[in-house]
Amino acid sequence: MKYLPNDTIDVLLDQFGQIETLYGDPDFPTTTDAWGGNDTVTVTVTQPETEVTIFGDANTTLHGQSRGGNDTLTVNQNFGWNAFLVVGDAQAMTDDARGGNDTINVQADSLYTDVHVFGDVAGDMSGNSHGGSDTITGAVGWRSYDHVYAGDAGGSMSGTAQGGNDTIDIDVDTLQGFATASGDAIGSIGGDAHGGNDNITFTFGTDVVMTGGFGYGDSVTALTDNAQGGDDILTLAFDGIDTVQFAHPELFGDARTMSGNAQGGNDILTGGGTNDHLYGDAANYAPATPGSITGGRDILNGGTGDDQLSGGGNSDAFVFNTSSGNDLITDFDQGNKAVGSTATEHDLINVQNYGFADWAALSSLISDNAAGDAVIHLSANDSITLDDVNAANLHATDFLI
Repeated sequence: MKYLPNDTIDVLLDQFGQIETLYGDPDFPTTTDAWGGNDTVTVTVTQPETEVTIFGDANTTLHGQSRGGNDTLTVNQNFGWNAFLVVGDAQAMTDDARGGNDTINVQADSLYTDVHVFGDVAGDMSGNSHGGSDTITGAVGWRSYDHVYAGDAGGSMSGTAQGGNDTIDIDVDTLQGFATASGDAIGSIGGDAHGGNDNITFTFGTDVVMTGGFGYGDSVTALTDNAQGGDDILTLAFDGIDTVQFAHPELFGDARTMSGNAQGGNDILTGGGTNDHLYGDAANYAPATPGSITGGRDILNGGTGDDQLSGGGNSDAFVFNTSSGNDLITDFDQGNKAVGSTATEHDLINVQNYGFADWAALSSLISDNAAGDAVIHLSANDSITLDDVNAANLHATDFLI
């Protein structure tokens, strides 16, 4: 086993149009097992049209028992019109390779800047490789729309690959722009691969217009084959918003699509002060056979705003705090239908924060609208509509009061 040194690299890019590629371990062996050093790479950019690529170890494939180092990678930007690719470890991982526990901070909050950050590899994870437990921090600048973050892989995960338990925190304090973040992969997670238990937070500042965040607990693309999602936490956090015109921020507990025999994790999704779309598992399903996809036991809280909540398969909990807005639950006790399962669900609606005395007090506020859908009138300004559910079919056991 070869152990590489712990390096410190500090670079200032202060000229127009510079292009720089940096490696924490440029001599990382490609044919033998090796351990990367615990490297520190810091880049400061003060001019536009700059392109920076950083690999915590090297632009190679980690084979065998290779290990990436626990690297600290930082980009500080004082100008816009730039592009950054920052990767915690390498280009790809296979066999029994392991990624390091990396800390990546890319403060690219200036205008017209593209950012791609991947905790372990820019490409694919295969074999029995494992991602590290990485911490990623980013910031979105004005009119910056190509901000993509993944806790593990910029490509796909297959075989028995395992995602790390990653933390991603993105600051979206900008008039226009958005970010996409995935706890594990940008591409599909297939085979018998398994997502990690990740924590993704988008924090929005004041006076943000046409701004959004799109979060995926496991994959931006799909969970397929026998893949399993991790138990993830996804949050839209807000810091003193004054003006908001969002294009419906979206959170997915697992992936946009689930197919084959995929299994969702037990996720916690919390919206914010906008009209959010929250999906406990996925938005689209393609089971290999009826009922072959299993949803997680998820908790969804839309926050304020008029939100659309879809728990997915399995029994989920929908939480409503005071000032929750006029929300829609699309699949109350119906999530299993999307995957062709006849298993009984027992979704719960948690309205404890509203302080109803008992079921009698709450039930008196439930009635059907013109379409025959039950509407729960929580207050003069707050309601919950249950798509394709009649008021007469609701019972005290459907609620936490």
